[in-house]
Amino acid sequence: MNQKYEKAKFSDVFKYSFGGLGSNLAFFLVMSFLTFFYTDIFGISSYVVATLMLISRFIDAFTDPIMGMLGDNTRSKMGKYRPWIIFGAPVLGVLIFLLFTAPEMSPTMKVVYAYVIYILYSLASTVVNIPYHALTPVLSEDPQQRTEIVAWKQGMGTVSQFVITILALPLVELFGGGKQGWALYGALIGIMTTVSFWICAWGGKKYDKVDVEVKKEKFNLKENLQLLACNKPMLMLMIAFGTDVLANATYSAVNMYYFKYVLGREDLVSPVATAILVGSIISIPLLPPLTKLIGKKRLYWFGSLLSILPLAVMWIKPTAPVIVLMSMMGAFGFVSKLPGNLGWAMLPECSDYAEWKFGKRGDGLLSSSLTFINKFGMAIGGFIASFFLGLVGFVANQDQTPAVINMIVFLRFGMPILGYIASLISMYFYEITDQKYEEIRRDLDARHQK
Repeated sequence: MNQKYEKAKFSDVFKYSFGGLGSNLAFFLVMSFLTFFYTDIFGISSYVVATLMLISRFIDAFTDPIMGMLGDNTRSKMGKYRPWIIFGAPVLGVLIFLLFTAPEMSPTMKVVYAYVIYILYSLASTVVNIPYHALTPVLSEDPQQRTEIVAWKQGMGTVSQFVITILALPLVELFGGGKQGWALYGALIGIMTTVSFWICAWGGKKYDKVDVEVKKEKFNLKENLQLLACNKPMLMLMIAFGTDVLANATYSAVNMYYFKYVLGREDLVSPVATAILVGSIISIPLLPPLTKLIGKKRLYWFGSLLSILPLAVMWIKPTAPVIVLMSMMGAFGFVSKLPGNLGWAMLPECSDYAEWKFGKRGDGLLSSSLTFINKFGMAIGGFIASFFLGLVGFVANQDQTPAVINMIVFLRFGMPILGYIASLISMYFYEITDQKYEEIRRDLDARHQK
């Protein structure tokens, strides 16, 4: 494509990328440690945790698309999406702190507390994250720069991964360990999340503008939902992305259990997380050139396929030597990061497809759909882990039966393989190839010129 598009300044892209830090801090923290915190620190049964994760996603099924449409139809001097980020970020920060606070309560009140705080946290996350992701196509119309913007966002996500997967346990111990350590660590993450989103909103200030004097279009719910329901590429992306997230969420939810009960080596949590992180970091700068070389769809497909291999090795030999474990998880961190990053890079393509097909973009609505499927996959992964551990008789802080050990190994390595297989099938039907996208952009450019 020879068309010249307006691009965002690098300084603004860098500031906007801090949203990747804020968004992923909470994401990795909840995915990696919330189930463990609730069962082993707060003292709630795994069945209760599983039910909580499931119920909250039913709520998200309604609130996420509503938030997307609210963002698309917001008209203020601060823009469409930035007001939600600016005012929602501190609320989200406080709820992250409360999420990892374990007050002394009766068993019944513990369950009530967990339900109320987690659902409020999920709602606050929706209010902030959906407008944040909707800003990506607003910053730049250039397809290649959009991929670069996503790469920067996900690069900041690796900083979050480092802060959570590698520093969490040492910092919790530094803060006093137990309930006190987790509460202070939650407060730290809450503050970092708030500041990161404020910097992100600062980066989007120049681009997120609406003319408040122009008469607002009448809101049409049916027309808005059509952008999603009849958008086949978006639906296929949601399935592929959601099953990849489910794969990662399942193994993350039982990660601590694997090291504590299967290997008896909690000291390996941080080194293995480092290996995964290093693999992830290596993959990020390769994302733009690889997508340019073979296309987003093919790269997503091969990334999901190759993610299966190291998982299969560890499923066959879960107590392999440490060097094998480190190598396989490093390789997994590299290849699994490719589809994880590409989902957000492909989202603007689906917005362009909606404008091309239906005459309306719906950036917020489509972002909300991917954000919802992201949270849904994370919750279902957590639900599967908690439910099946309870099913085989898991009891925290004691020696586990062979049935529990086998279930932990399956959830850590086998279940994610099924998720990646499902994403392979879905991505096969994703119809926006490089050639198709060039056609879409040519048609849109011609319309815009008219």
